[in-house]
Amino acid sequence: MNMTIRKQRRSGFSFVEAIFTIAIIGIMSSIVVAAISNASRDAHRVMARQQQASVQSALTAWVMAQMRVGSTAQFRSLESVRTTYNGYTSSRLRFFKLLAPDPTSPDPSLRVGFVDQTTADQFTDYTTNDNQLQTASLYNAQQYLSLPDWQSGDFPHVDLVNQ
Repeated sequence: MNMTIRKQRRSGFSFVEAIFTIAIIGIMSSIVVAAISNASRDAHRVMARQQQASVQSALTAWVMAQMRVGSTAQFRSLESVRTTYNGYTSSRLRFFKLLAPDPTSPDPSLRVGFVDQTTADQFTDYTTNDNQLQTASLYNAQQYLSLPDWQSGDFPHVDLVNQ
Protein backbone atom coordinates (compact mmCIF):
# COMPACT_ATOMS: atom_id res chain seq x y z
CA MET A 1 0.00 0.00 0.00
CA ASN A 2 2.83 2.34 0.77
CA MET A 3 4.20 1.72 -2.72
CA THR A 4 1.01 2.83 -4.50
CA ILE A 5 1.03 6.19 -2.73
CA ARG A 6 4.58 6.88 -3.94
CA LYS A 7 3.65 6.08 -7.55
CA GLN A 8 0.77 8.53 -7.46
CA ARG A 9 3.04 11.34 -6.26
CA ARG A 10 5.61 10.75 -8.99
CA SER A 11 3.10 10.76 -11.81
CA GLY A 12 2.31 14.56 -11.53
CA PHE A 13 4.34 17.77 -11.62
CA SER A 14 5.83 19.10 -8.44
CA PHE A 15 5.15 22.74 -7.57
CA VAL A 16 8.72 23.72 -8.49
CA GLU A 17 8.47 21.99 -11.89
CA ALA A 18 5.21 23.81 -12.63
CA ILE A 19 6.75 27.18 -11.72
CA PHE A 20 9.76 26.52 -13.97
CA THR A 21 7.48 25.46 -16.84
CA ILE A 22 5.37 28.61 -16.50
CA ALA A 23 8.53 30.74 -16.33
CA ILE A 24 9.93 29.19 -19.52
CA ILE A 25 6.61 29.67 -21.35
CA GLY A 26 6.57 33.31 -20.18
CA ILE A 27 10.11 33.93 -21.44
CA MET A 28 9.36 32.32 -24.78
CA SER A 29 6.16 34.33 -25.22
CA SER A 30 7.97 37.59 -24.40
CA ILE A 31 10.55 36.76 -27.07
CA VAL A 32 7.79 36.13 -29.61
CA VAL A 33 5.98 39.36 -28.70
CA ALA A 34 9.23 41.35 -28.98
CA ALA A 35 9.95 39.82 -32.39
CA ILE A 36 6.46 40.66 -33.64
CA SER A 37 6.73 44.18 -32.24
CA ASN A 38 10.07 44.74 -33.99
CA ALA A 39 8.68 43.33 -37.24
CA SER A 40 5.80 45.79 -37.11
CA ARG A 41 8.12 48.73 -36.43
CA ASP A 42 10.46 47.57 -39.21
CA ALA A 43 7.54 47.32 -41.64
CA HIS A 44 6.54 50.91 -40.88
CA ARG A 45 10.12 52.08 -41.39
CA VAL A 46 10.36 50.27 -44.74
CA MET A 47 7.09 51.87 -45.82
CA ALA A 48 8.40 55.27 -44.72
CA ARG A 49 11.50 54.80 -46.89
CA GLN A 50 9.33 53.79 -49.84
CA GLN A 51 7.17 56.88 -49.38
CA GLN A 52 10.29 59.05 -49.24
CA ALA A 53 11.51 57.50 -52.51
CA SER A 54 8.09 57.99 -54.10
CA VAL A 55 7.93 61.68 -53.17
CA GLN A 56 11.55 62.16 -54.29
CA SER A 57 10.71 60.62 -57.69
CA ALA A 58 7.68 62.90 -57.97
CA LEU A 59 9.81 65.92 -57.09
CA THR A 60 12.41 65.01 -59.72
CA ALA A 61 9.65 64.55 -62.31
CA TRP A 62 8.22 67.95 -61.39
CA VAL A 63 11.61 69.63 -61.89
CA MET A 64 12.04 67.95 -65.28
CA ALA A 65 8.51 68.94 -66.34
CA GLN A 66 9.11 72.56 -65.30
CA MET A 67 12.27 72.81 -67.37
CA ARG A 68 10.23 72.76 -70.58
CA VAL A 69 7.99 75.73 -71.44
CA GLY A 70 4.64 74.16 -72.37
CA SER A 71 4.85 72.13 -75.56
CA THR A 72 7.44 74.46 -77.11
CA ALA A 73 11.11 73.72 -77.66
CA GLN A 74 12.06 76.42 -75.16
CA PHE A 75 13.53 75.61 -71.78
CA ARG A 76 13.35 77.39 -68.45
CA SER A 77 16.47 77.90 -66.42
CA LEU A 78 17.06 75.80 -63.35
CA GLU A 79 17.25 79.05 -61.39
CA SER A 80 13.72 79.92 -62.51
CA VAL A 81 12.41 76.49 -61.47
CA ARG A 82 14.18 76.83 -58.11
CA THR A 83 12.58 80.23 -57.56
CA THR A 84 9.14 78.72 -58.20
CA TYR A 85 9.86 75.85 -55.78
CA ASN A 86 11.20 78.13 -53.03
CA GLY A 87 8.24 80.48 -53.56
CA TYR A 88 6.20 77.97 -51.60
CA THR A 89 7.42 78.42 -48.05
CA SER A 90 6.54 75.11 -46.39
CA SER A 91 6.77 71.40 -47.08
CA ARG A 92 3.00 71.17 -47.04
CA LEU A 93 2.57 73.87 -49.71
CA ARG A 94 5.34 72.42 -51.86
CA PHE A 95 3.78 68.97 -51.76
CA PHE A 96 0.17 69.99 -52.38
CA LYS A 97 0.81 72.84 -54.84
CA LEU A 98 3.57 71.22 -56.89
CA LEU A 99 3.24 67.43 -56.64
CA ALA A 100 -0.35 66.52 -55.75
CA PRO A 101 -3.03 66.41 -58.46
CA ASP A 102 -4.85 69.72 -58.98
CA PRO A 103 -7.87 69.26 -61.29
CA THR A 104 -8.31 73.06 -61.57
CA SER A 105 -4.80 73.77 -62.89
CA PRO A 106 -4.41 74.88 -66.51
CA ASP A 107 -1.07 73.02 -66.64
CA PRO A 108 -1.76 69.40 -67.70
CA SER A 109 1.18 68.12 -65.62
CA LEU A 110 -0.15 69.72 -62.45
CA ARG A 111 -3.71 68.66 -63.25
CA VAL A 112 -2.78 64.96 -63.04
CA GLY A 113 -0.03 65.58 -60.49
CA PHE A 114 3.25 63.82 -59.90
CA VAL A 115 1.92 61.57 -57.13
CA ASP A 116 -1.28 59.59 -57.44
CA GLN A 117 -4.45 60.79 -55.74
CA THR A 118 -4.39 57.96 -53.19
CA THR A 119 -0.92 58.98 -52.00
CA ALA A 120 -1.96 62.63 -51.87
CA ASP A 121 -5.03 61.65 -49.83
CA GLN A 122 -2.87 59.74 -47.31
CA PHE A 123 -0.73 62.84 -46.77
CA THR A 124 -3.87 64.99 -46.54
CA ASP A 125 -5.32 62.76 -43.81
CA TYR A 126 -2.23 62.76 -41.58
CA THR A 127 -0.36 66.02 -42.21
CA THR A 128 -1.10 68.56 -39.49
CA ASN A 129 2.16 70.53 -39.43
CA ASP A 130 3.25 72.76 -42.32
CA ASN A 131 6.77 71.34 -42.43
CA GLN A 132 6.07 67.72 -41.51
CA LEU A 133 4.44 65.58 -44.18
CA GLN A 134 2.96 62.45 -42.62
CA THR A 135 1.01 59.32 -43.46
CA ALA A 136 -0.10 56.50 -41.17
CA SER A 137 3.15 54.59 -41.74
CA LEU A 138 5.29 57.66 -41.13
CA TYR A 139 3.31 58.40 -37.97
CA ASN A 140 3.71 54.82 -36.70
CA ALA A 141 7.43 54.87 -37.51
CA GLN A 142 7.66 58.18 -35.62
CA GLN A 143 9.07 59.89 -38.71
CA TYR A 144 8.00 62.54 -41.20
CA LEU A 145 9.01 63.86 -44.60
CA SER A 146 10.31 67.34 -45.15
CA LEU A 147 10.82 69.30 -48.38
CA PRO A 148 13.52 71.80 -47.38
CA ASP A 149 14.48 74.91 -49.36
CA TRP A 150 16.25 74.19 -52.61
CA GLN A 151 19.77 75.58 -52.27
CA SER A 152 21.80 76.95 -55.17
CA GLY A 153 24.15 74.35 -56.64
CA ASP A 154 22.05 71.50 -55.25
CA PHE A 155 18.94 69.57 -56.34
CA PRO A 156 15.69 69.55 -54.36
CA HIS A 157 15.44 66.59 -52.03
CA VAL A 158 13.06 64.92 -49.62
CA ASP A 159 14.30 64.38 -46.08
CA LEU A 160 13.09 61.53 -43.86
CA VAL A 161 13.29 62.88 -40.31
CA ASN A 162 12.96 61.04 -36.99
CA GLN A 163 10.69 62.70 -34.45
